[in-house]
Amino acid sequence: MNIFYRSQIQAWDRYTIANEPIESIDLMERASGKICDWLLKRFSNASSRFLCICGTGNNGGDGFALSRMLLNHGYTLEIYISEQGNFSDDCLRNYTRLTDSGFEIKKITGQNDFPLPDEEVIIIDALYGTGLSRPVEGLNALLINHINELPNKVISIDMPSGLPADGLAANDVVVRANHTLTFQVPKFSFFLPEHEMFTGEWDVLDIGLHQGFLQIERTPYQWIDQNDVQYWLPAERSKFAHKGNFGHALLMGGSLGMMGAVTMAAKACLRSGVGLCTTGVQDEGIPVLQTAVPEAMCGSQSQWLQHSFYAGKTAVGCGMGWVADDYHSKLLQWLICNVSVPLLIDATGLNLLAQNPKLLEQRNPESATIITPHIGEFNRLTGKSNSSVERLDKAKQFASQYNVFVVLKGAYTQIITPGGLVYFNSTGNPGMAKGGSGDVLAGLITGLLAQGNIPSVACLLGVYLHGFAGDLASRALSQQGMTPLDIIRFLPKAWKKLYRSKAIIEKGTYR
Repeated sequence: MNIFYRSQIQAWDRYTIANEPIESIDLMERASGKICDWLLKRFSNASSRFLCICGTGNNGGDGFALSRMLLNHGYTLEIYISEQGNFSDDCLRNYTRLTDSGFEIKKITGQNDFPLPDEEVIIIDALYGTGLSRPVEGLNALLINHINELPNKVISIDMPSGLPADGLAANDVVVRANHTLTFQVPKFSFFLPEHEMFTGEWDVLDIGLHQGFLQIERTPYQWIDQNDVQYWLPAERSKFAHKGNFGHALLMGGSLGMMGAVTMAAKACLRSGVGLCTTGVQDEGIPVLQTAVPEAMCGSQSQWLQHSFYAGKTAVGCGMGWVADDYHSKLLQWLICNVSVPLLIDATGLNLLAQNPKLLEQRNPESATIITPHIGEFNRLTGKSNSSVERLDKAKQFASQYNVFVVLKGAYTQIITPGGLVYFNSTGNPGMAKGGSGDVLAGLITGLLAQGNIPSVACLLGVYLHGFAGDLASRALSQQGMTPLDIIRFLPKAWKKLYRSKAIIEKGTYR
């Protein structure tokens, strides 16, 4: 799903109005109707009370239209307007529709007019939407601060008022919503950790903007959901298939006291569908791997710097559970310079790479390279960033400069391609914030690479599956109780659900 800039969203509205065709007031009606439908499914008109605070722009027009709909459905509702700024045409029309029908709209002209609702009343925030282009000032800034001091739950229409769609908020004068109902596509600012306190939970409501716009407009930002993943799932296997058809992954990792990292990576790799998995662990670690992961083979340490050891391997992952010493530094350099198949670098491998990132310039440009840092590892690679936006800019620069795919782990894990595309992942939860989850991801992506998936698909499908399995584990076991091994345990269920969903979409059958 596209993530558009504010100007592109406005252009999409205009394109829809011109090409559907539809009047702008009717498009506003449709959008407000979607919000009303969402509220009707969740709140009873017998027990729920609302208070809608509207501005004078189109977001306020949405609020007035929604208010009329809720009143017509028998809800108890108070309506306020803050008349700071001129009315937009459609806002004025919906304001007039309410007043002409005899509904009272209370005016806010000063702080003495600020509402003081009972605690159980739900506030609907319709002051500002995506059209906001500067920080909120004056009376509305005071009003936003007042809303944030109230104990009431807040639902924001399209955007929490005061939050810019395209980047970081300039200050804290932003409504702190419990839930944001945004139109058509998610907004870039939703994915920034600095804004978690403002957006709360958010849902995207499809308001039927014209799909022809997507054929002529481009954006570097994408939101990856289950509909996208259907296209990347491997085809059904031939009944005559054998293990040689599904690649041979090699995982170079582990050390004394850190064998769990490569063990989890190997287990996840085998859950990727790969045909063969070999681990390159120090000789004293071989009994651990042979016992913990009997499906995986082990290669002797004496072979690691020989080209013959890599013959037949179709992808290599390295770094998980290594020690940051001279030996592993030299091994990493050898892998970067000599391995001709896709190479994934994780964990300690990234910390070693941070000592000399220019090593990546020695990679064969036709051999894909993937790095999978968490924020701390990425800071060591590129220097500490002052904000998540600056960090993302550095990731795009790093991916382009060194021709690598960057998987920047965290909430909404970001996959950045060498060409500058940025994908935000939709799966995963805080229960996965535990040591070992990254090793699972590294093994899973390496296995997908080994099967011949192009690097972007291996990253996108791997990150989505990893988060999806984590979500299934969380639902079954709780965020507190789940472990990285549970992510591996739920991978088969995640695969099965994705294939079942694909079959339903294609109106086929699934056994």
